[in-house]
Amino acid sequence: MSEYESRLLPEALSPTELVDDLEFTEVTDDGEVYTLYRIVRITEEFIDSRDNWSHLANVVRVRDPAIGVAHLLIRDRVIHEAKVTVYREDA
Repeated sequence: MSEYESRLLPEALSPTELVDDLEFTEVTDDGEVYTLYRIVRITEEFIDSRDNWSHLANVVRVRDPAIGVAHLLIRDRVIHEAKVTVYREDA
């Protein structure tokens, strides 16, 4: 059984249909490191997430090359929380 119940979103769906600003900042748990990311595509909407995430997105780091996946909490078209897992540092 998967960790989250979700539904895939259409590839043609523009991220701007779900959020006002495609760029967001992830802050480390200790609040010392701020990293700016840009959403490339929002791939899934969570129906039932135990961690209160609402969406899953493909992202790129803005200041230096890296690609990853972000768990996002989106409410009223604003990203309130984010947790990014970076998969490639040389994107």
